[in-house]
Amino acid sequence: MDSTVVADDVEELRHVGFRLLVLTGELRGREFEVVQDTVRLGKSRQCNIVLPDESVSRVHSEIRREGDAYRCNDLRSTNGTFIGGARISDAFLKPGDVLALGKVQLRFMPRDSRVELLPSTNENFGPVHGRSLAMRKIFGVLERVSAADATILLEGETGTGKDLIARAIHESSPRKDQPFVIVDCGGVAASQIESELFGHEPGGFAGATQRRKGAFELAHKGTLFLDDVAELPVDLQPKLLRALENRKIRRVGGYDEVEVDVRIIAATHRSLREQVASDEFREDLYFNLAVVSAQVPPLRDRREDIPMLIDLFSRRLPPGMWKEPGPEAMARLVGYDWPGNVRELRNVVERSAYLSPDGVIDLIKPGSRPRTHRDEALAFDPTLTFREQKERAV
Repeated sequence: MDSTVVADDVEELRHVGFRLLVLTGELRGREFEVVQDTVRLGKSRQCNIVLPDESVSRVHSEIRREGDAYRCNDLRSTNGTFIGGARISDAFLKPGDVLALGKVQLRFMPRDSRVELLPSTNENFGPVHGRSLAMRKIFGVLERVSAADATILLEGETGTGKDLIARAIHESSPRKDQPFVIVDCGGVAASQIESELFGHEPGGFAGATQRRKGAFELAHKGTLFLDDVAELPVDLQPKLLRALENRKIRRVGGYDEVEVDVRIIAATHRSLREQVASDEFREDLYFNLAVVSAQVPPLRDRREDIPMLIDLFSRRLPPGMWKEPGPEAMARLVGYDWPGNVRELRNVVERSAYLSPDGVIDLIKPGSRPRTHRDEALAFDPTLTFREQKERAV
């Protein structure tokens, strides 16, 4: 059974794993979302789901997936495990079953059913625009899952707008008034990434003179966006996995665990499935991140959006700086493959407006890219912003 929700595979949203809603006890009302094949429940902090109740044994019971079903085993608990009021040692769970561990009751809700999901009728999701079917299918997924706390993995080439999508998800969620914290996993030195994520205590490492909160604590009650998550060092991945499963972190050099309440959105320009296959990324961490997975298409796969995006970017320019491209120029723009994706298109529009004498986008001809003396002087690079290009020319 596939363990991810992939936006471009089918016009359906596939729920995976299961949820446990706590009905009684100290954690009443809390919902645990589970994507692992096997989880243990008990009051020990070593359990995947921690139930702080005296009637619950340290390691009370286990739920594991068998094919498309889930099986519950009592692990010789003191007060027993019950399903529907009947004590069990080993039994399959059915949708809606009430599972009792001691005095704590939980409702079992599988998430492996298919729910019809139609493309959105909207041509944008926050600041992300597109009228193509590929984008409206993604918008349909995001509109459905943004209000929930499901962890989301965004995969796609550089420049496709994954960072904008992540922020739009946050702005569409109940956490929108809380922090949105970004960690560029590929832009932080391997020696510093653990502190960046989890913080550190004085003396935690050479040069650490005072306590510092990490991204998890800074994002408490809000959203943590892990950009370029595939670049995480392999030795740090188990620590991130524990933080995701237990919602607790330990600062570098610290002993106490700190509870954190964050929604995770991750992004990568690599294929995490390939990273898993090559042992560069942990499979269990992948499944925890890819509760919902959306593949953001490159611009060459949604060419019908290019005129719309050009119009959108041109409207952000100062009045009088822009002249609409003619049919031939627009045909070249639509026909170009845009290796830098939407980011490159935006930069081309900005440079054309500022650098072309009459504000015509023909200054830079995608595809052929003829070199004029001005182009050579500016050492044109499609991935640079206008500000960066200007500084480079000066």
